[in-house]
This record gives sequence, C-alpha cells and structure tokens, in this order.
Amino acid sequence: MRRAAYWLIPLIAFCVALFIGLFLVQINPLAPKIQPSETENKAAPEGLKGQLGSWISHFANTSDNDYFYPVNEVTLNLDMGSKSDALELYRLVIKPKSADELLQCKEELKKNALPFVMQTEEDTKILTVDSPDQSQLKSLVTKLKTYQITATVSPYTEEK
Repeated sequence: MRRAAYWLIPLIAFCVALFIGLFLVQINPLAPKIQPSETENKAAPEGLKGQLGSWISHFANTSDNDYFYPVNEVTLNLDMGSKSDALELYRLVIKPKSADELLQCKEELKKNALPFVMQTEEDTKILTVDSPDQSQLKSLVTKLKTYQITATVSPYTEEK
C-alpha cells in the first residue's frame, strides 16, 4: 500500500499540472502578430497613436467575435444646444407644530403625489418638498392654511 501511495501522489500532481497547462493554452490561443505598415508610421509620427490605430483596425477586420476591447477611458461630447433649458425648482417648507399637523401634512403630500424629506431638528420636524410646479405648491399652501398650518414656497437655491 505504501508503494502505491509513493507513486500515486506524484502521478496525481503531474496530471493536475498537465490539466492546468492545457487549460491555459486552450483559453489563450496564439494570436497573429500585427505588422504595422510603413505608410501608417509615416502618417502618424506620434508613435503610439499610430500603433493603436493599426491594432484596432486589425481587430475590426477580423472575424473574431469573442474579443472584448479593454476600456480605460470614455469621452462624451454632448451638444447641449445654444439655449439653456435649466429647470427651475421651487421648495416648499412646512414646520408642523404638533403630531396631528404632521400627520395632516403627510396625508396632503401623499394625495398630491409629492415626494418629501423630513428633517428633525431638536423637537421640531421640518418637511421639505422640491418641485418644478410652483402652482401645485401654492395650491398645497392654501390647502394647508385651511388646517392652520404655515408653509412657505420659495425658489430653490443650492447651498454651497
């Protein structure tokens, strides 16, 4: 038994190494070497830029569909047009004085499908709503005045 184990362990190790070697050769086939033409080198004297152009053009002409190009940097040029379509936002600030007023404010905001942010500063809660529709916010202010809840609408300016 000892003699079998003496030869079996190195045999298994050799088979595993052979399998790994064949697997690596199979997934990394030898690629053809790209020979840059002399006309491309004269056209692009910047050196590396000419080599990259021939490298990409070579893979564009081949029928290898399994190759993925490495991406290190992406540059986007957007044409925003000559006019600025800045969306003006308005902020509604509600400071309820009690839990009942807070509940009523939340219900009104849910009815109008307005997302809000609630902040807690010591004992007071502040509800803020940002929306581009000023008329909807003003109608909400008048609705909250019927419940004797004070709210203010102002143009939104981002704090820096």
